[in-house]
Amino acid sequence: MSHSKDLFAVLGRVMAVGLFFASGLDKITHYADNLQTMADNGVPAFFLPLVILLEVGGGLAIAFGFLTRFTAIFMAVFSVMAGFLFYQGYSHAHLMVWLKNISCAAGFLMLCLHGGGKWSLDHLIQQRLARR
Repeated sequence: MSHSKDLFAVLGRVMAVGLFFASGLDKITHYADNLQTMADNGVPAFFLPLVILLEVGGGLAIAFGFLTRFTAIFMAVFSVMAGFLFYQGYSHAHLMVWLKNISCAAGFLMLCLHGGGKWSLDHLIQQRLARR
């Protein structure tokens, strides 16, 4: 049973960040379009590189279970803030995307509570430090 739990922790981490990782790569390839979207929503342009770093770098960190709890907090806050900044209005589509962001934040909060699991770099580092 323990191996199933460990496998599900890995799968959960990877599935939690797939959307963000892909979105970060899209922001790199369509940089100018994303700058315009941010400007249209009153978000300063200097945030775009930080968003890319969080989505790509943070996505990889969580997928590999590195600094999972720390990174998950930033991803949760980012999800909620993006929902408020970019999905304003009262259309059904905006509501659905906003709720998706809140659901993502909930998953990241769960990662923050439970950590990366046994099959993570966090666990490996913790074991090595404990041996010293």
